[in-house]
Amino acid sequence: MRKMFFSVAFVLLIFSKNMLHAEVTKNQPLSYDWAIVGAGFAGITALAVLLDAGVDPSAVAWIDPEFNVGRVGKYYGEVPGNIQTKHLIEYVEKCPYFKSIISPSLLTLYTYPAEQFQQLQVIVDPLLDFTAHLQNMVVPIKDSISSLQRIDNYWVLESSDKTLCAKKVILAIGAHPKQLNYDIAEIPLDDAFDKKKLINFISPDDSIAVFGGMHSAILVLKNLSELCVKNIVNFYLEDYFHGSPGLEGVASLWAENVLEKNPPANLIRVLNTPENIEKILPTCTKAIYAVGYESNAIFVNGSADVTFDEHTGIIDEDLYGIGIAFPPTGIFNGQKIAKNGLYAYLVYAKKLIPRWINSEKAHLIEDDGIEIPWI
Repeated sequence: MRKMFFSVAFVLLIFSKNMLHAEVTKNQPLSYDWAIVGAGFAGITALAVLLDAGVDPSAVAWIDPEFNVGRVGKYYGEVPGNIQTKHLIEYVEKCPYFKSIISPSLLTLYTYPAEQFQQLQVIVDPLLDFTAHLQNMVVPIKDSISSLQRIDNYWVLESSDKTLCAKKVILAIGAHPKQLNYDIAEIPLDDAFDKKKLINFISPDDSIAVFGGMHSAILVLKNLSELCVKNIVNFYLEDYFHGSPGLEGVASLWAENVLEKNPPANLIRVLNTPENIEKILPTCTKAIYAVGYESNAIFVNGSADVTFDEHTGIIDEDLYGIGIAFPPTGIFNGQKIAKNGLYAYLVYAKKLIPRWINSEKAHLIEDDGIEIPWI
């Protein structure tokens, strides 16, 4: 990426501008050793691992508009999870920083059967407790970052009305559902995951097109079939049943026992081809796009095209990425698939953050044999 260098005086000018902002108190530093952008699954995990590695909490700025466990906390609490209780507990127990945090919700998590899959609220609630604790340790800033610029060995982070600087930055900025631009009314994927919300978007006479073939699409198909709409058409590119990464829990059981063996009479599945789109989509009244997620927008050195090295997590000098916006990947059935999940983020963070702290660039590309799980 192109680097721009400005004088120290210019940076001090930015600092002076920041001092005028009412939300920056006299006790807060104007620059930080670290800034973490995002407080969802990945941001919470990155911060916990960073502090567990011995980084001074007072030198860390944690930035998020809500501090509500990201998109999962905001929309998906009532959605069936795709990770067993035992793996949620394993996440907590293998992140040592959480062991000292008192969380009644975490105690509740231990009461669920280890092999079962619960609604995501069972992990959102403990993570809300962890978030509250972590906010008291670091410098929390309730805001959204729109851009970063590299200036004189600092990253200058800009929101709509303030500026701050950090030596090193971790972007855990999250993602939003991808959309397809067909001329048809859309039901938001965030609402389609939750049957209680989905029912408000449909009527018995609707014919719903569902795009996608992995876990998200399967869960949506299950919800629609149980709400008894007139017709459901699933446009898919690949079938990913039988051990597909991330296809777990109630969605997996429904795919195996219903979709594959005895599909509902009002559901048809067709390949997503131009011919099928032209012929069948006009018969549908609404569409749901369960075709994955794309990174939330952020500009780095003036560019919205932000790329990173998944093996090192490096975006640019002293700038790192983690989470659904910057995931490691694996190969399944010849397809490159992102490894997204709470435990996956923990393994990834524990693997790379100690190296980010020490800036061991030369060693980051070596294969250390640590395998990132799928979820």
